This record gives sequence, C-alpha cells and structure tokens, in this order.
Amino acid sequence: MSDTSPRAILNHLIETCRDGVHGFEHAAGLVTDPAFKVLFTDLSRRRSHLAAELLPHAQRLGGSEAADGTTAASLHRTWMDVRSNLGAGNDLAVMAEARRGDAATVAAFKDAVEGALPATVRDLVERQYAEVRAAHEELDPSPVAAP
Repeated sequence: MSDTSPRAILNHLIETCRDGVHGFEHAAGLVTDPAFKVLFTDLSRRRSHLAAELLPHAQRLGGSEAADGTTAASLHRTWMDVRSNLGAGNDLAVMAEARRGDAATVAAFKDAVEGALPATVRDLVERQYAEVRAAHEELDPSPVAAP
C-alpha cells in the first residue's frame, strides 16, 4: 500500500476484512468437517463486523470508498480450490491455506497500528488487531499437545 493517509489505511483494513469474509465463506464451502465449517462461518461473520466498525471512521475522513475486496484475495480463493481438489478435499489443506491467507490480515493490522492513525480510531484498530491475532491462532491446524 503506497498511500499511508489515515483514510487509505482504514480502507485497506476494510478491504482486507472483506477479503476475509469472502475467504472464510469460501473455505466453509470446501471443508467437510462440521467444526471447521462452524469456525470458518464464525470467522467470516466476525470479519464482517470488523469492517462495519471501521466504515464510519473511514467515511468521516472523506475520500474514495473501500473496495469489496482485492484481486489477490480472489486469486488466493482460487488457489484454495486447486489445493483442496488436489488433496481430495483435505480439510487440513484448506485450513492451512486459510491461515496463510489470513496472515495478510494480521500484517495489515500490524502495519496500521504502527502507522499514523488519528486518535479517534487508534483504540478501535488496536482492539481489532488483538481480535485478528487471536482469530488467526484459531486457524492453527496443528494438534494441541496434551498436558
């Protein structure tokens, strides 16, 4: 992202969240495990909520509207299809790709909190960054070690 104005930063976060909405919905359609379907559907809903929270702040700053997602994310969803088909519908492969794609959201929020945000939105973005990081950890397909 070359434009580092507060509006551009917020629009980028909105677009990235919308990418997550589409990506997680797509992943939910690819997996067979009901728990994965619920997780992806929930993550999609949560990303939609994050975008909705950011939108009025971006609108107050003026300028162009955020897009409904990015071309890169659309290509990534296509790659998820290919990988899922090659893995014979392997749910863990879809989970790994969802995690890989979600890393872009984590990075976008990290960049945003390290950037120049107005005080009126900084707390919101910092809270959302914590939510995005926690959600990203939910996508870890590795088994949890028993105590």
